Amino acid sequence: MCVKKGINQIQLLFFEKKRRKGIIRLVKNLILIKLGGSVITDKGKPFTAKIPVIKRLAEEIKEAKNRLKNTGFIIGHGSGSFGHTIASKYKTQEGIINRDSLKGFSLTSETAVDINRIVLREFLRVGILAVSFSPMSFTYSNKAFLEPILKSLELGFVPLIYGDVVFDIEKGFTIHSAEKTLSILARKLRKDYKIEKIIECGDTDGVYDSKGKTIPEINSRNFNQVKKGITGSKSTDVTGGMIHKVKESLRLTKETKIPTILINGNKAGNLQKAILGKEVRLTEVAI
Repeated sequence: MCVKKGINQIQLLFFEKKRRKGIIRLVKNLILIKLGGSVITDKGKPFTAKIPVIKRLAEEIKEAKNRLKNTGFIIGHGSGSFGHTIASKYKTQEGIINRDSLKGFSLTSETAVDINRIVLREFLRVGILAVSFSPMSFTYSNKAFLEPILKSLELGFVPLIYGDVVFDIEKGFTIHSAEKTLSILARKLRKDYKIEKIIECGDTDGVYDSKGKTIPEINSRNFNQVKKGITGSKSTDVTGGMIHKVKESLRLTKETKIPTILINGNKAGNLQKAILGKEVRLTEVAI
């Protein structure tokens, strides 16, 4: 039985009783998954979710989860055509820059919540006991208050986070991507769990080279060689975004030794295979 530090005797008896009844299953391992905004929304149509895709991805996670013992999940997702539409208009990423900035903050937050509720609903419908956490509620200037997320994991829930606006000590507020939040969680939670991998679902078969072919592995030794030819999705802000994504993944991998794999979430079965470690076309960002 895996017992986290800080659990007192009364809590221990509570968890053991619930575990024996099958109500609670304490987990030792974690897999973190990011569902890209370009996958779950139509970036060509503002405020349009791809409901069938979200449902399929939820089903793939559920099927894989049922096959794995002692493994928990944290799911993150982008806002796609929901948050991006408003955030671009008001330049919310830049913080407080004019009299409309506060309005932009509130509207961006509203649209981020809208897509999150859609994702949460589909997860619940397929039987995943997900619980939503707004990054605004537990992060501030890269500092994080994670006790509620830890408790949800202990109780057997699947935390669901998303790209959101957060308050910032310098700018007043800014955009906090789901990738950034998952990176913070990976760094913090590895003290309590073995984090097996981070899976990022985009709309390409991983990272492409200049010829449009998938780069199987990117590491600190070959990054400088391959970065000039790196291409990715045709969605908004992606070529620069893809290089930034790889750099952040490399930084996280160096620090934590947690691999990140990038797959095509638009292809049915890819996510389930990636979770279970089966063969799929992907790019792995490794040490």
